[in-house]
Amino acid sequence: MRWLWFLAAASLALQAADTFTVTGTIVDNQQNRPLNYILVTLTSTQDKRLTASTITAADGRFGFTNLPAGKYSLSAQRRGNQQSQFYQQNDPFSTAIMVGAGITTPDIIFPLEAPGSISGTVLDQSGDPVRSAQIWLFRKAVAGGRSEIQQAGVQTANSSGAFHAGHLRPGTYMLAVSGRPWYAQAFPQTSGQPNPNPELDVAYPITYYGDTIDPASASPITVVEGGSVTVQINLRPVPAVHLDIGANTQLGQPLASGEVPPPRQSIPPNLMAETFGGQTIPVPANVIGVNGRGEMAGVAPGRYVVRTMTFDGDRGRAGSAARIDVTSNMAIDLQNLKLTSFSGQLVFEGAERPPNPVSVQLSCGNGRGFGARVVKDGTFTSVGDLVTGRCTVALGNAQHFYIKSVTLRGGKPSADSFDVLDGVQNYITVVAAGGATSEVEGIVMHDDKPFSSAMVLLVPEDPDRGSLIRRDQSDSDGSFTLSDIVPGKYTLLAIDDGKDLLYRDPAVIQPYLSGGTTLEFPRANKTPLKVNVLARRIN
Repeated sequence: MRWLWFLAAASLALQAADTFTVTGTIVDNQQNRPLNYILVTLTSTQDKRLTASTITAADGRFGFTNLPAGKYSLSAQRRGNQQSQFYQQNDPFSTAIMVGAGITTPDIIFPLEAPGSISGTVLDQSGDPVRSAQIWLFRKAVAGGRSEIQQAGVQTANSSGAFHAGHLRPGTYMLAVSGRPWYAQAFPQTSGQPNPNPELDVAYPITYYGDTIDPASASPITVVEGGSVTVQINLRPVPAVHLDIGANTQLGQPLASGEVPPPRQSIPPNLMAETFGGQTIPVPANVIGVNGRGEMAGVAPGRYVVRTMTFDGDRGRAGSAARIDVTSNMAIDLQNLKLTSFSGQLVFEGAERPPNPVSVQLSCGNGRGFGARVVKDGTFTSVGDLVTGRCTVALGNAQHFYIKSVTLRGGKPSADSFDVLDGVQNYITVVAAGGATSEVEGIVMHDDKPFSSAMVLLVPEDPDRGSLIRRDQSDSDGSFTLSDIVPGKYTLLAIDDGKDLLYRDPAVIQPYLSGGTTLEFPRANKTPLKVNVLARRIN
């Protein structure tokens, strides 16, 4: 069997007298048959430079020898697939392999999921292919203990209108398609020219699989392990509308000889369509300069998000965004849009401050997140997806610091979240403290033996404070570590199968709490804990 060590600074460690071995078999997750020619990689969790790779043999076997004592992550990758799968992977967590004196390391059986695919064709009203159509893939998932919709990639239809999306994880997918009729022409409405031929002044609305323009009515696509699904999407043109976006110096008008552009100018806005879970995709509009004014042509009627754009010198910057309803030709007053934006002030209690630049992280709605860098005076301004609903706030790059309260201007203080107001500037005050976070280590047990691959959760006394939940997955020796624990009362839980568990939903996690261990942090006793694993409940 071929294998290779990348030593970096680990050459002395490999010469140590006490070295160990990790062996196992890669099998197909569904059929349990051995898989050959799979790339297997072992990496030290203490030193990422210490890594080794090998290819499985015909019987699916792999092995790594001369390993120093420690913990190692284990991953496998199929030929042609750019993504690796980690051993017992669940969300971003996996089970590490522990080796060392007195530790029994089992012969590992590593079930590897087979990827699926979606192929299809995009056709127009005449049954002809829509070449260069953009096919946006979205996947329903459970991430971070909550249900969300994730963008899973984008494909471009070829000259036959065909597309193929491979290496897909099993799950439920939705498709959104954007395109432009090949014969459509962008006619300016602000130039005083005669009206264009209405048969040529058309556009395709964003269309979803199931041939609907309403994302709520889209047909889901189920991709099973190793399965292939073939679909057809039909686009139908509608009369286009024209959007007058006002005077604009960046639509092709040259500067006079020797003229220097001002340091900050306006550039055309971005037009986007809201799709599944509030995710946005660009709308294929033509931006035309006519008599010193700007116009967006080739747009289908609908509800859109318009995001303002500015630039400093040659550097473009995305600005705030607003929702608009487009039913007919109209003018967009970019200066008076009801923009939704975020800004605020971060205040630290006491004199202590993080040593590095800090950011404020927002997690809103359907799991969409974005951040804002905090400048020296504590202020921040965030530019991200236009969101509504509840946003949870966290600190970035601020280890051992935590949020004590979040207050939206004019509202009441909250522990760590606020409700976004649409069409206004949302100004929030974030109060943080530091120096009191904790860490806890332990072992998950079952029948007095260590239990691996369990989901370990530390749930705050107030289960609605999801940002305080800490999570890990027990390693091959049953061990786990939970860090950055904010002072307060918690319940420690271990669940044997945490895959796709909506643990941030108080109603889902409540039945497990009685079987956990109540703890208060900071703990006076720093000794490792033992926690008995609980069986996954059938919802």
